[in-house]
Amino acid sequence: MNCRQLSDDELIVLFRGSCQHAFKEMYLRYWQKVYQVAYKKVHHKELAEELTQNLFVELWRRRETVTINSLSAYLFGSLKYCIINHYKSLLVQENYHNYVKASANYGVVNNADYLLMLNELSDALTRGIALLPKKTAQVFRMSRIEHRSVKDISEQLNISEKAVEYHITQSLKSIRFYLKEYLFLLVTFIIFL
Repeated sequence: MNCRQLSDDELIVLFRGSCQHAFKEMYLRYWQKVYQVAYKKVHHKELAEELTQNLFVELWRRRETVTINSLSAYLFGSLKYCIINHYKSLLVQENYHNYVKASANYGVVNNADYLLMLNELSDALTRGIALLPKKTAQVFRMSRIEHRSVKDISEQLNISEKAVEYHITQSLKSIRFYLKEYLFLLVTFIIFL
């Protein structure tokens, strides 16, 4: 199927029906423009490529649920949020590294028992998330690990903000219950350091 002559609106209709040719045409039509904007914002070739690629992968993954009124506006709006989330992630990592450095100065992180306890807690958290219902686990990861807003999660998953809040509340209750014994051990360990 030759999609080159189609308008963006016609491509969107075909794309929502999982037409790979329409998606390919959308990609060919916009990837360079999206990449150029990404590069201007992040000033790093590989990162701009990664952000652009991830944007299109996510677009294909969400093809049946995404609402697109203007392809150009949607792509550049999505790119904006991809870049913001990237920098948020960097900030979280930097804060974590600063915490680890500060903790090391107090001798906390150098304690092998403490590190073992943290690893066990991390593993338990991963297991706890795996026990959640699929949608609840997905909302939990997006909220607590990817640091996305309730509104962003609602739009991406095509569910109401109340439903997102419900899933977050349920996930926190379940995980707190699951981690109860680990948290008790961790608090006890810290108190007797």
